[in-house]
Amino acid sequence: MSQASSPLSIADLERVLDEKRAQLQDLLKKRDQAQKEIEDLDAEIQEAANLDAPMGRGRRRRRVKNETSLRAVVLGILGKNKKGFTLSDLADKVIETGYKSGSKNFRNVLYQCLYNTEAIVHDEASGCYRLQK
Repeated sequence: MSQASSPLSIADLERVLDEKRAQLQDLLKKRDQAQKEIEDLDAEIQEAANLDAPMGRGRRRRRVKNETSLRAVVLGILGKNKKGFTLSDLADKVIETGYKSGSKNFRNVLYQCLYNTEAIVHDEASGCYRLQK
């Protein structure tokens, strides 16, 4: 049996072992970082694949679709009453017709409709909305 040409001292062997342990620690640390990145990517993939989930702000409501437009309903109501209605009374009348709205502030929606309809005027004295003569 032949022996190694240059025998290593105990100190040399310990130094080699320390280098191997340090190398092992570095590799384990790299593996842990890579696993963390993979888990983050998996979470992003799962989020992107979940198309039914809300996108940030919560679940969106479906838009309510009525048979007739709000403008047509308002013109019909005001056509039957020559004196007109206040904004709150008109809002109640529109809801009574079965018109549905998903708005949190329906009176504002109604006001915008009244304001943008040229056939409707606002009487400052009584505060009522009526059809133009």
